Amino acid sequence: MKLDDLLVWLASLGAALALCGARLGWLLFGMAPEPPADPAALILWRRKRRWLTISELSAIPAFATISVTVGKLRDWPIEGVVLFSMVLGALGFAFFLDALQTLMRRRLGLDADQGRTP
Repeated sequence: MKLDDLLVWLASLGAALALCGARLGWLLFGMAPEPPADPAALILWRRKRRWLTISELSAIPAFATISVTVGKLRDWPIEGVVLFSMVLGALGFAFFLDALQTLMRRRLGLDADQGRTP
């Protein structure tokens, strides 16, 4: 294993951990759909919301990097790497659509109903 392989592997591991950590944090701690009135809490709310959006938008490159790295380190044929990348890309695309929905709801002012159970 060369230094380049190690650096790519560490970068993909960091991206995957950031993605999973943000998603688990959102699932465990949740987030209020409307901003709080307290200025200090508003800063934390905006930071949490920004972090969640960035982590979900980083899903596609993170999963693509993981699949290419695993394929390169395991000496898989190109077809196997492409198939693995497509499977992980489907997962990343679902995260991307969720982040895009959040951004569009915020832009259109529809996120007041988000987070409430019917």
